[in-house]
Amino acid sequence: MSEENLEQLFDQEENINLNEGIDLEELQETASFLKISELKLKCRARNLRLREDDIIVAVDGEPFHGSILEFNSILSEEDKNTLLTIKRQDVFFEIMVFGSLGCTYKFTSPEETIETETAFKKHKIYQLEEYKIFEVLRNLRRKVDIIETSHSPMSWIFPPFWLMQNKLWEVLLVSISVYLITLSVAWWMFVITWILLAIYFNKGQTTILRSFSIYRDNHFWLVLAGKDEEQIQQICRQLDPKCTFDYPLVPPLDEELNKKQKNSYA
Repeated sequence: MSEENLEQLFDQEENINLNEGIDLEELQETASFLKISELKLKCRARNLRLREDDIIVAVDGEPFHGSILEFNSILSEEDKNTLLTIKRQDVFFEIMVFGSLGCTYKFTSPEETIETETAFKKHKIYQLEEYKIFEVLRNLRRKVDIIETSHSPMSWIFPPFWLMQNKLWEVLLVSISVYLITLSVAWWMFVITWILLAIYFNKGQTTILRSFSIYRDNHFWLVLAGKDEEQIQQICRQLDPKCTFDYPLVPPLDEELNKKQKNSYA
């Protein structure tokens, strides 16, 4: 829906005669975006680190101007992950949802709708199959740890390299010790140990990475869907210009952008 069409639609609200039987609230719903008004104590939206006043802009890459009932119906479809585009302050980002968010909604104002619609045209959406899910943790010093939740084959093929790759030095040291001890006893015991640890790391890699990140005093900040870690770092920098990474893939934002978005971070 174009900005001109939106303005015309909202102008109709002021000129419609209520006696004609047209529901003004229904008219606004057809043009507005949904906006989170309240998060329940236990709900999927809270687990995904969504916040009050986050705007739901698009569903599977297409702008969504439907009703609350239609939105919940889409999310409730069985065996389907839904890509949602969220706008927080001036930052767009994607999340992957399976099931209802479990929160309450309101509709954006005409000004918010036009502003969001215009800004969304500049936001790039990739093919749905290109998106991966990332968990983002952050400590009090704003150092960010990004965990890709898709399984890495390296955890099965060569577990020590996977441990080195993810800087799990404590687990690496213990694993090497176990390998050496079992190898000194019998070669077949070493092989069995290697296979068992490979299965364990492969099946539990996300849980292992998350647990050690929390152990290192990081706390959940975001759950994002993105094409790669570079894109996730860029979103993190937009939400918190002062955040840092072990291996930065994006440059720091300039001073002007820092001032503009200084209130965006959590």
